Amino acid sequence: MRKYLFLIIVILIISISAFTQKVPSAGTVIIPASDFLDRMPKSDVIAEASGDSWYFNNTALVLNSIVNMITWVDVREAGKYYLYVRSSGAKGKGFKVIVDDSVTDQTFGDSTLCWRQGGTFNLKSGKAAVRLTRITPSSTVDVLVLSKNPDLKENDIIPYQLNPDVQLIKEYKLPVSGIAKFGDVDGDKRTDFMILSRDFSATVFNNDGKELWSWKAPAENERLRSSFEAPGVLWDFNHDGKAEVAHWRFIDGKEWLVMANGETGEILRKTEWPTQPLPHEYNNFRLAIAKLSKGTPNELAVFTDMGGTINTDLYDADLKHLWQHSEKRKKDNMGHYVYPVDLNNDGIDEILVGSLLLDSKGKEIWNRFDLTYDNHDHADSYKFGDIDNDGKPEIIIAHSDVGVYALKAMTKEIIWQNVAEHSQQLQVGYFLKDVPGPQTVVGGRTYGLRGTSEPGLSSQLYWFDNKGNLVSMWPKGSPLNGNPDFVSGNWRGKGKKEVFWYKFRLNEKGEGELYFPDMVFHMFDFTGLGAEEVITINQGVLRVYGSKNATYTNKDLKENLNYLKDNVVNHTHY
Repeated sequence: MRKYLFLIIVILIISISAFTQKVPSAGTVIIPASDFLDRMPKSDVIAEASGDSWYFNNTALVLNSIVNMITWVDVREAGKYYLYVRSSGAKGKGFKVIVDDSVTDQTFGDSTLCWRQGGTFNLKSGKAAVRLTRITPSSTVDVLVLSKNPDLKENDIIPYQLNPDVQLIKEYKLPVSGIAKFGDVDGDKRTDFMILSRDFSATVFNNDGKELWSWKAPAENERLRSSFEAPGVLWDFNHDGKAEVAHWRFIDGKEWLVMANGETGEILRKTEWPTQPLPHEYNNFRLAIAKLSKGTPNELAVFTDMGGTINTDLYDADLKHLWQHSEKRKKDNMGHYVYPVDLNNDGIDEILVGSLLLDSKGKEIWNRFDLTYDNHDHADSYKFGDIDNDGKPEIIIAHSDVGVYALKAMTKEIIWQNVAEHSQQLQVGYFLKDVPGPQTVVGGRTYGLRGTSEPGLSSQLYWFDNKGNLVSMWPKGSPLNGNPDFVSGNWRGKGKKEVFWYKFRLNEKGEGELYFPDMVFHMFDFTGLGAEEVITINQGVLRVYGSKNATYTNKDLKENLNYLKDNVVNHTHY
């Protein structure tokens, strides 16, 4: 009854939000900074708000280059328009704006953050060019507006942030920072979550955001233990309807693999963590759920990269050790994650780790260490799908500086290969219009030159067809600063997989449309209504977004344990 009441409430909220959705009047054209990103020059970067300040869509453009920027807008009504610009900078800096063929007398971006009117323009209906020009670096701009309203205020445009299809379903303001793992720890059929901090501490919250328990990692080796992703999963190993927590703990001077009560944090059982005695490095420590027998998925895969020795260990639901595969290799040489996945369709998982495929007993099926002679050439991310339409799953790999590969899953035969800078993350699916599919989209990472103003990490999209041919890139200009990830799923509940990258939904042309204020982190059926929602985490806030136009089946996809394993629990940034 509680579950159905929750579903009714969510549906009512969705219906009311869709009914009251505002759109700008025909006499107002909002131009967010993100509209200029497609042709952004090399040294320009995007920025987010901090502290009590705000940017429109939480996305601003920092003008470090004198190169002009341009976009085109749709003017629905001809007439006299007032230009408004929200920008910041310092005295002697700034930029002007050209609308069609007229330049503003006013300079923007030469003071503290403010909303400023910049003259009038007589515009015809149709397309109008808007250009940032006369740039004296550096200034920041987050939004421009052309409006027939001579008294438009910045507060008037706040309701029009983000895409009109997006609605905020949940927001959690967290007392700790880190990555999130998801599951149902209290048995109420709602999604709970655990935050794993960089020092391996763990804090569990229920669906209402109430903290249930926290375990603080001790300070020993905290510097070494600092990790992008700490090891941990939520899974119902004892089939009582409540997920347990499996994670790393340090107790009495030793490292332990612990299975704890998901509601209380009480240790149910533990076994020694499968690493060499301390001290050692904590390069890539990951956990994943595996299916090694004919029943439901219920085994635990543990990946430990200490540098020099890299182990893959499998355990049953009682933490009984099943087997270990060990490699003597440098840090990262085996990638960042362990992938239990059924590649030969026999109902039992193979274990893919780095350039090595193991069977369910830990026996090697194949390796491609010949392609990864150096640890800089490791596999950063994997996806699985029938890339050549032969009815069998293939492995598609973002392989760092080597590029991107599509391999026959059980034979390691290369189907196609290409390059995409430092290939970091990827997605595979039917996303583009009039392009042979499935397509592969890769985030090609670039590194800035030390000692310069270039951002340390940036990324740009490379689109490939099902033969590995490069179709297009986005942005067409320079990469966007940051370390963005992909998520994909059934956003509108109609069975079509859509892909999101950074803060953007990628349209049928492979170009980004700004959808979210923060970078995407995960995507699955969080609400249990049958569509899939996007989860973001930024600055201690976890948000869940859904489509206002979603079709809901009221069938919780997480009830399928294979979906729960593959689409919810076994999730990684890499």
